[in-house]
Amino acid sequence: MLSGCATLALHGTTAFAQTGNADTKTHASADQAAENLGVQDIVVTARRKEEALSRVPIAVSAFSSETLAKKSITSMDQLTQSTPGLIFGKSGGTTNPQIVIRGQTRANVGDAAQPVLTYFADVPLPYFASILPVYDLASVQVLKGPQGTLFGRNSTSGAVLVYPNAPTYTWGGYLMGGYGNYDNREVEGALNLPIMEDHIALRIAGRRQIRDGYTKVTLPDGAVQDRDNLNDYYYRASLLVEPFDGLKNVTVFDSVKWNRNGDGTIFGNTYPTGTARLFPAAFDCGTSASCDIDLAAARQKTLGVRRGFGDFPIYTNTLVTGLSNTTTLNLGNITLKNILGQRLSKYRNLTDTDGTEMLLTSVNTDNNIHQFSEEFQVQGDFFDNRVHAIAGIFYLKVHPGRPQFQTYGAFQRPGVSLPTSISAYRRSTSKSAFGQVTLDVTSKLKIDLGIRYNKDKLTACSAGYQINAPYLPDSSEVLTEDGCYNGQNITKTQFGVTSTSIVKGTVASAASSATTWNIGVNYQVTPELFVYATARKGYRAGGVNTPVLGGLFLPYQSYGPETVRDYEAGAKWKFNVGGVPGNVNFDIFTGKYKNSQRGINGLAANQDGDGDPLTDPALSTLIVNAGTARVRGFDFDATVEPTRGLTLTGFVSYNAEEYLDNGLAGTPFINTSAFPLNPKEVAFQYAPEWTFGGSMTAEKEVETLGTLALSVDAYHSSRVYFTNDKNNYILSQKPYTTVNGRLDVREILGSKIDLGFYVRNIFKKVYKTGASNSAISSGYDSVFYAEPRMYGAQIRINF
Repeated sequence: MLSGCATLALHGTTAFAQTGNADTKTHASADQAAENLGVQDIVVTARRKEEALSRVPIAVSAFSSETLAKKSITSMDQLTQSTPGLIFGKSGGTTNPQIVIRGQTRANVGDAAQPVLTYFADVPLPYFASILPVYDLASVQVLKGPQGTLFGRNSTSGAVLVYPNAPTYTWGGYLMGGYGNYDNREVEGALNLPIMEDHIALRIAGRRQIRDGYTKVTLPDGAVQDRDNLNDYYYRASLLVEPFDGLKNVTVFDSVKWNRNGDGTIFGNTYPTGTARLFPAAFDCGTSASCDIDLAAARQKTLGVRRGFGDFPIYTNTLVTGLSNTTTLNLGNITLKNILGQRLSKYRNLTDTDGTEMLLTSVNTDNNIHQFSEEFQVQGDFFDNRVHAIAGIFYLKVHPGRPQFQTYGAFQRPGVSLPTSISAYRRSTSKSAFGQVTLDVTSKLKIDLGIRYNKDKLTACSAGYQINAPYLPDSSEVLTEDGCYNGQNITKTQFGVTSTSIVKGTVASAASSATTWNIGVNYQVTPELFVYATARKGYRAGGVNTPVLGGLFLPYQSYGPETVRDYEAGAKWKFNVGGVPGNVNFDIFTGKYKNSQRGINGLAANQDGDGDPLTDPALSTLIVNAGTARVRGFDFDATVEPTRGLTLTGFVSYNAEEYLDNGLAGTPFINTSAFPLNPKEVAFQYAPEWTFGGSMTAEKEVETLGTLALSVDAYHSSRVYFTNDKNNYILSQKPYTTVNGRLDVREILGSKIDLGFYVRNIFKKVYKTGASNSAISSGYDSVFYAEPRMYGAQIRINF
């Protein structure tokens, strides 16, 4: 999408991202006319160099730190309500964010490549636990469409670039504290320290937030657990070193730590026997909601969406750390850049998937992922700056940091079933070489030509085996990596009888490669009007399903790469009519996805036909190549300043998604609960057809008080599906609208103190954000709900 709501608060601000050649202000001359119009631009790095947003020939939405603050955005998922065409889905829990752009999302199980990648300080984040807090940031940039040339780990529908505030040679910082409902306590701050003038500077920032949960869950012993709470720690340290003119090195260390109780799952609906429901008597007693699934569903209807029941106390423990090091050497018209990244994601959670006290289904996950990445770039301007070129190489490696497991169980009662543990050890590499050239044919006409070669490989050893407990397994029940390859004795106690079994994993691998490209042309029609068109090929690597599969599912142990051909055209117009400045941005696109990767959820037990539950797909879900899909649509946004201090914005995003053929016809996946037979009935999960947004910001200086600023924004979404089936309205969210507001008093009485009051979800709209269990074949569903109305006050001291 284009600039979207990004310019909401940018009429007096220009924000610079941390990347690019700082000595090459490519936007300066192009923006002179815009400045004459009274409109200033935000600078983005969507093409790995600094450019004015209004002159970038791709769809981009960008947010400065000021914009994020004015919208009270403290988490990445809140960007949904301010960005055309960007959706943050919630499937399986908060630690598994699903970013949706142009109808594409990642499966909620497995480690399939993201169609939308998140980058922090130019380093791609791992697929799991891609968690980034919003504090002390320079900018957030949302790129739409395939990123097939310039960005490290390929994706087929977009990228989100997050840049922290970089150290400077000026002493300063800020300290913010806040309090809100649900006993929300937050403190945040940053300190910028110039250590050696023009040579060394350090910036330290952090955030701490504690908040009670808004979902109260009663456990079998009568205790009540607070779910959807916050108990988060964030900190970051950035070091700038410039030993001599032209050489710049920036190192950023960041840490995210969550000690939360977990997400509040609300029991939804039950399904009749005709949908393959077949409950043991232990869950169909007919006497109490504690042992009858239908009675539990009826009870939940009386409780509402903020109260529920659970099996046991759950938790979400997450530690994500990262180190990025960017070295830039300016050699005149040539710039060398090296970007080194290390990411470590540790998370362990116990999830109550059903939202009852009956132990219907639960999942215990323990993952530890190490990722290393290295990227080297060469950029240059040649032939009197008429040719700009960039070339580079990229390498990424992911490997497990310690024994990992995922334990899940269905209908876990003695004599009914035992939970299954899946140990999977995945190692993957991604290698690529890329280059792109921008040719200034005339002073107004430019052509972009880019190409990238990608090579990916994934190897996994995995095994499924039954254990005694649905959570907190004994160390003797965790399959080690060596044991997976060589056969390991697993000691387990089944109904009081201790036994030992030999477990040996199966090794599966997937290798894929592709050449992707970008061809674009843009033309500066007038100083106010910029138009462009581009054609791109994108690629998403193939992967492996775990554990070892059996029977009819054996051919689907791995899945192939996904490719997309995308075409986009757009226009960006700045205007000043009668002294009223503003801008209008528009793009239209179409993309065809071949071998579309799709998570097939809701596979019935023993649907593979081999009679062995240990070879059934993890959580009844597989990732498969589901055929050819097409996504078409447009994005429109406008910003206008009718009077000084008043800014109005609005956006519309339309996405029409459909399957042109069904690549699963004749496979065991075709049924109403897994994947519809008719491709026209396939729903694109977490991808609404229409989204609308608008905002109003008014600022006024009040003598002796300070600057008053009022901001109100609204967001509307059409129906959102949580399953593959368009006919399943039950597991979907009907159209909804939310409204947020904020009032600030800045520089109170001429001081450096700001006071702010915020309200999110002013009208207490109740709506679902995702499904915890969307497998209809299990006989029930369960969902997550969005936050209720949140409000509070913040005080900030700038120094």
